[in-house]
Amino acid sequence: MHRKVVVVVVAGMLTGIAGSAAGCARDTSAGTAVTSSPVSVAPVGDRPAGAKEAEVYAEVLRRYLGTPAENSFPAQTFKTVYVLDQAHPDAGDPRGKHERGTLIAPSIQQQVTASLAAVAQVTFIDDRNAVTETKDGCSQVKDGGILITLGTVTGDGQKAQVPLSGFVACLGATWLTYVVQNGPGTGWRVTGTTGPSAIS
Repeated sequence: MHRKVVVVVVAGMLTGIAGSAAGCARDTSAGTAVTSSPVSVAPVGDRPAGAKEAEVYAEVLRRYLGTPAENSFPAQTFKTVYVLDQAHPDAGDPRGKHERGTLIAPSIQQQVTASLAAVAQVTFIDDRNAVTETKDGCSQVKDGGILITLGTVTGDGQKAQVPLSGFVACLGATWLTYVVQNGPGTGWRVTGTTGPSAIS
């Protein structure tokens, strides 16, 4: 799969940064990034002012898997979905360090898996290397699946942000941050993205 890297910067406040993307992605922007209004940060195990992580994560995954323009695979529906069982604050940043994250509670994992049963077979894993293999010098997810890394939920009981990255192969990955709002009678729904997005 030969693809060029495209970096989309979503509207917001601009601050200058420079750096190179991690892995196989390259940052082709002019060295700018977008910041959004600051939100409080809380560990995944603690609900940020009432936010329900299972509902938020399920909604984010449903949106990502069901929106080809965001997962970068317009002709492909992923029936096998692996999700890392640790949340990383910088999951949506290809330049992030991606060191060991915070464990997503087993109860949250079970609720997310059950909620998305009609969408895809979601399996939480603790080792990304267990579901990837190298073919023709390119790392890729086994069985035509996708590996997703969720970010730490930040925000409050009404609005939250969740960074996310999806990996299919060395030239097939995406990074973005979703905005999720809790509406009366509708629950948590993705309303868009914020900050920079990257596609490899």
